[in-house]
Amino acid sequence: MAMAHLQIDEIAARSVLVPQKQRGGGFTDYTLNPYVGCGMGCAYCYVMKFPFAAQHPLPWGTWVQPKLNAPFLVHKARAVIWGRRVFLGSATDPYQYIERRYRLTRQCLAILVECNLARLIVHTRSHLILDDLDLLRQFGDRLRIGFSIPTDDDRVRKRLEPKAPTIAVRLKTMQRLRAAGIRVHAAVAPVLYCHPRRFAALLREAADGVYCDTMAYTDKTGLPALPRAQAYFRSPAYRELVEELRACLQEVELLATE
Repeated sequence: MAMAHLQIDEIAARSVLVPQKQRGGGFTDYTLNPYVGCGMGCAYCYVMKFPFAAQHPLPWGTWVQPKLNAPFLVHKARAVIWGRRVFLGSATDPYQYIERRYRLTRQCLAILVECNLARLIVHTRSHLILDDLDLLRQFGDRLRIGFSIPTDDDRVRKRLEPKAPTIAVRLKTMQRLRAAGIRVHAAVAPVLYCHPRRFAALLREAADGVYCDTMAYTDKTGLPALPRAQAYFRSPAYRELVEELRACLQEVELLATE
């Protein structure tokens, strides 16, 4: 687990549950992020465009700020979130590698179990989620796992997500979650270069549904260092790849949002 070159600054947050105001009600009432920043450092992460990340002196993926009081703040807000919908991991990976050291996600989950949530959505790309199977099972059918897996080609993963778990590890993790009776949605967002037929076959075995989205390139992602990648994501060839993948996923539930 790569933490040797990660700057960790422990903080006390003012708040940890952020209310969401969305047209049509959206799919969540509150977001919860036990960490600021993310040690995965994916080159296309939309979070690096947020002011707190863009203004940080260190590059995205090299720093993390654990919110040491996150469990306390969740406990304090139990009455507020009772019976509501919570999205865990909207701006960080709740199961990035330092979770093994701090267990902030686990501590928050232990409190959320007591809050009679209408829905809990956990978004990750990490096998460390399996550490909390005992807690996750307690949410029953109110739980959804969104598992990020944007390609089936580990060479692509090494280029754009070098510090994230391998594709093989992610697929095995998704299968283990499903075997435990947990509903898993594959988040192919954004779609990276892949082999559509093979990728679709792998997703059929590992996910209950798939959410696909295209790469929204901006100059504030980490992709300027990869100019050929930048050009590719704006090309007709990329759009054709996405459409081919979607066509190959006809036997899987394609999700508009989750």
